[in-house]
Amino acid sequence: MKAHILTPRGPVFEGEVEGVRMPGIEGGFEVLEDHAPLVSILDIGKLVVRVLDKSEKIYAISGGFTEIKDNSVIVMAEEAIPSDKIDTDSERARRSALELELKKHKVFTDEHKRTSRELRIVKNRLYVAGR
Repeated sequence: MKAHILTPRGPVFEGEVEGVRMPGIEGGFEVLEDHAPLVSILDIGKLVVRVLDKSEKIYAISGGFTEIKDNSVIVMAEEAIPSDKIDTDSERARRSALELELKKHKVFTDEHKRTSRELRIVKNRLYVAGR
């Protein structure tokens, strides 16, 4: 099965895989060979690509969508950062700043929603990096 992980900045991964686990907006799911055709919206979360040599490539994604058909998985992600490329010191500092900023905004405002989403993204990066 072929997998293509794409972002607005370009391809992140292309190759033959055994499976891809991804965060759907209604829960995580895995795609294996001969999966039924599907289009799904992706949430902020962990994307795991299981390569044919049994290794895994792990990415922090911040939403997007996927299309599965004809033994091909295409993931269009807003961003897909490899777990080993996440700067955890920078992300921890950003998390602290966002937590303080979130307290300044009233709930249900656009600023609160934006800051809350950005905080979820930062927390996911730290989770994916394992720290």
